[in-house]
Amino acid sequence: MNVLVVSTTFIPSVLLCGHCQLEYLEKQGKLNYKFSISHFINSRNVDWADIIVFLRSDSDIDAYVSKMAKKAGKKLIYVMDDDLLNVPSYLSSAPYYLLPSTQHNIRTIMSNCDTFLTPSPVLLEKYGKNFKYCFNIAEPSLNRINKKEDNEKVKIGFAGSIDRAQDLNEILEDAITQIVDKYGDSIEIEIMGAKPDFVDKLGLKHLPYQDGYDAYTAYMAKCNWDIGLAPMPLTEFHRCKYFNKYVEYASFGIAGIYTNCEPYIYGIRDRENGLLVNNTTEEWVNAISELIENEKLRKAISAECLKEANEIYALDILAEDYFNKITNDYVQAPKSQIGGLEFAKFIIFFKRVFRKVKEQGMNFPAWFMKKIGKKIDDKKEANKDRTNKEKLKQIISTQKTMFIIAPMFDDSDNRYNQRVKTVDEKLDDYFRIYFSGEDRIAEHLKVDFIDDRHATIICNSFDILQSEEVLEIIRSCKNCLIHSVIRFMRDKISNDMYRLFDLPEVKVYWDTHGMIPEEYHEASNFHTEKITADIEKVFYEKADVVICENEELKKHFIEKYNDPKKEFLII
Repeated sequence: MNVLVVSTTFIPSVLLCGHCQLEYLEKQGKLNYKFSISHFINSRNVDWADIIVFLRSDSDIDAYVSKMAKKAGKKLIYVMDDDLLNVPSYLSSAPYYLLPSTQHNIRTIMSNCDTFLTPSPVLLEKYGKNFKYCFNIAEPSLNRINKKEDNEKVKIGFAGSIDRAQDLNEILEDAITQIVDKYGDSIEIEIMGAKPDFVDKLGLKHLPYQDGYDAYTAYMAKCNWDIGLAPMPLTEFHRCKYFNKYVEYASFGIAGIYTNCEPYIYGIRDRENGLLVNNTTEEWVNAISELIENEKLRKAISAECLKEANEIYALDILAEDYFNKITNDYVQAPKSQIGGLEFAKFIIFFKRVFRKVKEQGMNFPAWFMKKIGKKIDDKKEANKDRTNKEKLKQIISTQKTMFIIAPMFDDSDNRYNQRVKTVDEKLDDYFRIYFSGEDRIAEHLKVDFIDDRHATIICNSFDILQSEEVLEIIRSCKNCLIHSVIRFMRDKISNDMYRLFDLPEVKVYWDTHGMIPEEYHEASNFHTEKITADIEKVFYEKADVVICENEELKKHFIEKYNDPKKEFLII
């Protein structure tokens, strides 16, 4: 069974409402899975698929594909986690979603699908009747801790997008002001992402928005909040959302306080796994005060949250549920070719231009010149990228190079990034090439030079080594360093990591920083000790060179695996 997910872009909603479940199911051997950005979809993708999942899809290309795929008898599913047909005008995305063309595309795609999936009971009731089948799904807890660590002070936090600043100003400003006056330096308050007016007024700590779900959850774990705030405006749009904030807070043992409204009433049991409050200053102050002062209640809620994150919202459980719902009443259609997609995309381009002429009116010339300017800039970037690829190819053929799978080091005080920087500084004999799969809409691999000793390559990768182009570069480098990436592998080694180990001409270095035993590295609780140990064993056995931080750690590995002949490097 071949499953294709199509979406306009790759955002956390796409990750949590389909991508991670299908990726997991593929690794379990239950299906074959591909993801495509709408702009890059082609006939081969569509012909290959037995089931197509349109995840928040809203483009004219998606609408065309849905029509043709329906004619071919394929099973089509629409997934929605926000009421995209009724986006409030004050949100930054509203100008796009309120366009008649966008609304028409969404309705067209939905009309061609026979199954509707949503994490929102409200959306299920609102739109489900228009489909043959409709189901609620749950978003999983992907990265979570095993044990909540104590803080010297009670730490209170909020995490949300920059669009949430207005909500915080309206709902929490007076309450937070009273809490600061009441508890002063005995507490810490941090606001991540959104920056409401009271942050500067009250001298609160503001944390930057984290781009990328793994980066976000890693930062959340580092924050180690005791109390999480989750205010929700009482609007029709917001009642259609999912209680994903609870799943996020629960993953890190954070005792949350939530507005007593939909969607939170579907996931929160008051005083068991969180507190529910009405949006009044008095109730918010009382709830925050109670969790600050009542340590027993706070820790009981925290423990229940961690239990639910591991038992109710575990990926393996929710992936199986997702599989059952997308395959409901599934009958494989005869294989057929859907032609004309590339020509249709050409026609769609001209339709977009005419639509823009109508939408922009007298402003169209200025808009058009701006688009032309962007195309020119993109062409310059493409030329630069071609030059960089040739330059990198020349370097690889003439110098000793090392391909590094790791985050780029920076100058922050994060020990994880500092370790990358330390190893980097020791590799004087190599030209270093760092890998990033963060550009979710890149069609081809891109190369950029940082300085005369470092380059990065970026590609559209939804796993760590998906691109054949990347593998070819690794083969050419003949040296590859894997640095601590294991902590981001949720439950097992990704299949494509094995492809790296299977390249006989490549010497693989493995930096053990980030693995057990914990006395040798910065503590990380994303994985159970058993899972971490299993991954460690595979990497130790398959790596050609094991990098350790000291002789004691080297001795530990030799004794643990009874392998004195393994090649080690102390950095």
